[in-house]
Parts: sequence; structure tokens; C-alpha cells
Amino acid sequence: MRGSKVGPWVSGSGLASWPARAGTARLTDAEYAAALASGQSEAEAEVRALAVRYVPDRDAIEIVTTRNAGFLIPRQWIGALQEVPTEDLARLEIWPDGSAIELEERGIHISVHGLITAILPAMLPSRAVAAIFASRGGKATSDAKRSSAQANGRKGGRPRKTSRTKAA
Repeated sequence: MRGSKVGPWVSGSGLASWPARAGTARLTDAEYAAALASGQSEAEAEVRALAVRYVPDRDAIEIVTTRNAGFLIPRQWIGALQEVPTEDLARLEIWPDGSAIELEERGIHISVHGLITAILPAMLPSRAVAAIFASRGGKATSDAKRSSAQANGRKGGRPRKTSRTKAA
């Protein structure tokens, strides 16, 4: 029974954390489909967590992403966790959609995507990060780029640059 109202939350939609709209008790099928599509595109564009745990031997937080990549981040790099006692860190949890890690008793919520994008420059040399982004940018393709390259190929390739020297 999608969209039934339970307290201030809409239940049964799979989006139990969505507040009910004032004066309505149902979420339409179109709204539901739009919310699912929006959530799916966000999940594909952001880094999401599959697992998180505190590693006491290293005083670090281990995050495994939904793409099975792992990150071991020193606790001192995560400002919100620097003053948290180590025994509390064993209770770190992931939000159901994987978008955040939390320590609910302390009111700490950390965006996984924000954390990873903030610490990557510290984990890798700046030239390596620049090389990664530069190589990705150079691989951009589109239908227009493809047809232009094919047309130039039929004409014998890229036209030669003409020299712009003035005759005296």
C-alpha cells in the first residue's frame, strides 16, 4: 500500500524518510517513479559506502564503496571524528542508501562522497590527480566529434597548419 501515512512519514514507498506533504496522504505513482529515478542517478554520480569500520591498530576508518574499492583514512584526517573516543568508533554505521556514515549517539553524520573527494588530494600526489583528470578529459567523445573526425579522414586527415609569415 504505497503512500500510506504513518505519523509524519510516508511509509511503504521504500522512501520511509520522506516527510508527507502537508494535507496529503498519498504519493502518486509519477512522484514515486521520479524519486526513484532521481535517487538512481545520484547513486551513480556519487561515491556510496557498502561497509565502514574502525581499524584500531591503524587508528583509521576503513570504507568500502559500492564499487568494491576500499579506503583506509587516518582518523585525524576526519575532523568530526578526531575527538571521538575510540570505543565509540566501533559503532560507526552507514545510512541505508550508503551516502553517509554516522555515529548517531554523537549526532555525527559524514557524507561519504564529500569525504572521499576531500581526502583524495591528500592521498595522491597532485600531479597524479591532475594526470587522471587530464586523461579523462581528453577521452571525451560525442557524435559531433566522431562525425567530424570521419569527415576529416575522408578528406585525407587533419588539414596542415598554414604558416602566417608576411612576405617582405
